[in-house]
Amino acid sequence: MRFSLKTKILVWFAGMVTILAVTVLVGLAVYTSREINRAVRNDVHTASKVLAQFIHERSQSLRDQSQLLARQPALMMRLLGRGDQSKPDFATVTDSLKEWLSQMHADGAEMTDQDGRVVGNTDGSSGHGVDYSKEAGVAAALNGSLWSGVSVQNGKLMLVVTVPVVEPVSKYVRGTFTTYSAIDSHVAEDLKGSVGSDVAFVNNGSVVGSSTSLPMRIPTPQVTPRVVVLNKMTYFVLYGTLPDTDQKSGLGFVLLRSYAPAMAIHNRLRKGFIVTSIAALMLAIAAGLIVAGGITRPLDGLVDAARTVREGEWPEDISISRSDEIGLLQSVFNEMTTAMRASQERLLSLIDCDPLTGLDNHRRFQERLGQEAARCTGSREALTIVIFDIDHFQEFNQKFGHAAGDDALKRIAQLLLSCMPEIGIAARYGGEEFVALLPQHTLDQGEEFAEKIRKLCFDSAEDNHEMRLSLSAGCAEIGTSYTQADELILAAELALSSAKQLGRNRVSRFDSLPGADENGDPYQLHKFLQDSSFATIQALAAAVDAKDPYTQGHSQRVAEYASALAKYIKLSQVEIELIYTTGTLHDVGKIGVPDAILKKPGRLDDDERAVMETHPVLGEVIIKKAPQLASTLPGVRHHHERWDGKGYPDRLAGEEIPYIARILAVADTFDAMTSDRPYRKGMAWEIALSEISKSAGTQFEPTLANAFVTMLEAVPLSKAA
Repeated sequence: MRFSLKTKILVWFAGMVTILAVTVLVGLAVYTSREINRAVRNDVHTASKVLAQFIHERSQSLRDQSQLLARQPALMMRLLGRGDQSKPDFATVTDSLKEWLSQMHADGAEMTDQDGRVVGNTDGSSGHGVDYSKEAGVAAALNGSLWSGVSVQNGKLMLVVTVPVVEPVSKYVRGTFTTYSAIDSHVAEDLKGSVGSDVAFVNNGSVVGSSTSLPMRIPTPQVTPRVVVLNKMTYFVLYGTLPDTDQKSGLGFVLLRSYAPAMAIHNRLRKGFIVTSIAALMLAIAAGLIVAGGITRPLDGLVDAARTVREGEWPEDISISRSDEIGLLQSVFNEMTTAMRASQERLLSLIDCDPLTGLDNHRRFQERLGQEAARCTGSREALTIVIFDIDHFQEFNQKFGHAAGDDALKRIAQLLLSCMPEIGIAARYGGEEFVALLPQHTLDQGEEFAEKIRKLCFDSAEDNHEMRLSLSAGCAEIGTSYTQADELILAAELALSSAKQLGRNRVSRFDSLPGADENGDPYQLHKFLQDSSFATIQALAAAVDAKDPYTQGHSQRVAEYASALAKYIKLSQVEIELIYTTGTLHDVGKIGVPDAILKKPGRLDDDERAVMETHPVLGEVIIKKAPQLASTLPGVRHHHERWDGKGYPDRLAGEEIPYIARILAVADTFDAMTSDRPYRKGMAWEIALSEISKSAGTQFEPTLANAFVTMLEAVPLSKAA
């Protein structure tokens, strides 16, 4: 969907305000979160400090009172027993502890003897004689030291102070005296008054005292406050470890800050900002409408004028009503249309000319070719066309630069003009292609003319270039089977293609192509490269066989052997048909091999063999012109590779060789061994199969070679003969 400029401006204004509002809202949310987190962490820090002060003061008070009691003779008497009792009486000691407990304002007390065994306990948590010698406080006191800390007693959080009871005369430690002060809901309420938030004391997540009603277990987040709903109330919750306790003990407190009061100011700020953003959005839309109208109205005149130009007319000059950028645009548009009108007039005068070389351009040449073809066909005059192509011109440009390339094009154009007959027509046909149309010239004369141009171009190459330019040329004469301009061009292009395939820097005639004569139809040859039908494939293979009479039917036999092997090893029907097609085409590159080499009766020398070994690559080049045959390319290029890597053209080895090429290699070699040649008679099937078997693992893939041998050994001897 396309939107008008006015709509885009409105969307831009509204979008900018919306993006700004969303950005501020996100920033506000982040800021709010950080502030809440900071406030809760500050509350935890404050609570921790207050709690530490409380524990310190309470511990000091219990320590002073405990030490004072520990020095009382009455306590020593209770600990040592009275009269004939060698051990203290548990009930008597417990009663004394309860009496002293009320004086100390503590929540519990306990005494042990010099062995750390309980001799009295106010809360009944321990029976007489229970061994507490390994408790941290008792063990310290038995060694003569004071100890204080926090622990859990009967599910309650207690501040514990333990002092030694020392005999005044001997200074021996006769026992320990321990007092307990609860850290419970009362302490939590006092702490709430100091920090302004509810507090709960926890033991591994279980609530042991709180300033408000809470479940038995609550979350204990330790790094970042967490929003939690407890008893239908929402809190920001954060955990802190109790002062003077190990973090791993699980003893701590949880700060619970009410959510609604904490968020109240931020909610008011957010609502106010949303209202402000909506108002700003409405103002932005109104401003957008004003700006859009001021921009689009004068642009409408420009659009109408541009549409007039598009329809091929020249508009009247636009009336300039503004002095800003839009007025400048109107002025520039007027100047542009004036310049375009002048340029059009100049172009019309140059429409038939190539600006670089001064020759006729492609469009003008096609017009004159059609005229000359029609005239010569009617008068039965000779008409020859020659197409020249500069060899490796792209490499020349890359090496010496496009300026040097342009100079070369101009030099060749001048050379062509200087040799052109008076009635001839020269034109630049493409980027590096030139064409000469020669009325009243036969094909022999056209070939002579092309050869002259080719030699002059090569001989006149500038010495200061390391790379000498050469020309390939293809020529064709209008014939009885092709009388139209496009047919004549196609014939010359096929001839040019042949010249390039045969090594470049040469002239090729259309009637020298396989399957062509002076009356040949270029479309009949060209369709071989465009049509992948079975009949066309066979015709192209037949053209190859026609060049080499000693291998008549070779392509057909290889296709049959290879497809039979594919069927034998149970490939799919699609793969079998592809292998048959590829076998029919595998030697198509031999079209470009000179007849002197292809038809030589004896063995080839090294140079001749090198030329012959180019036929797989040339075959690939030819087949590439037919996109429908792309799937045959691996087999065409690589059917002469060897399993041991000693084949050609790429010296692939083993699994690197495409599977279709491995199948064709076996079939191609077998038919070559069993076919008669001028210098030898073909082998018998049995001997050829033996050679295939011996070459498994060196020349051929072992499994395919063995399968081929097994397949043909099953063929009756009469059929093989």
